[in-house]
Amino acid sequence: MLHEILHFLGGAICHQIEERSLHASGKALSVCARDTGIYIGIFSSLIYLHLVKRKTSITISSIKVSFFLLLFMLPLIIDGVGSYAHLFESTNARRLVTGICFGLVLPYFLYPLLSAKALEPSSQPIINQRKDVLIPLFLSVGLGSLVYWGRLPYYLLDGYIILMIVIWFSLCSSFLFSRLRVKPLKWVISILSSFAFLSILSLLHQLVI
Repeated sequence: MLHEILHFLGGAICHQIEERSLHASGKALSVCARDTGIYIGIFSSLIYLHLVKRKTSITISSIKVSFFLLLFMLPLIIDGVGSYAHLFESTNARRLVTGICFGLVLPYFLYPLLSAKALEPSSQPIINQRKDVLIPLFLSVGLGSLVYWGRLPYYLLDGYIILMIVIWFSLCSSFLFSRLRVKPLKWVISILSSFAFLSILSLLHQLVI
């Protein structure tokens, strides 16, 4: 039953083609290698930013630094377009790496917007030291290696990925309820909305295939 629930939620964002998915304990993960990489990258940056920056008044980095971050997204775009256009054949290792690069930078643009003090003149850029990028990068490489070589149990790994998908969609949906002043209520509604949205997408996915 747990496997079916994880697979159902994964179907909301992924084509779930088995040969393009990584395996753990002999089972294919609920999302493909590229999506696995994206959410490993998101987790690595998000956990670092929350632990280190949550008590700091932060804002989005300068245009120069933001442009540098956006360059991390190019490998996935090139690999994805080239693969779907049949210009070249991608591999799961490449999908995982390009996915990590893409997902790694997303929280650097979203997380500052969650700060109520983001617009204050005294706010610091979310990246002001090299370690603000290097630590999440090394963390994502370590996690990616464990995932690629199947060193983690299936349910632990698959559950973690689906949890990150729900958390990410909950963070995004929280902007729809920014007027709510009661934070616990705001996050409960955001999480429920995330589950509802993912369930609808998954049902549509099943109808299409």
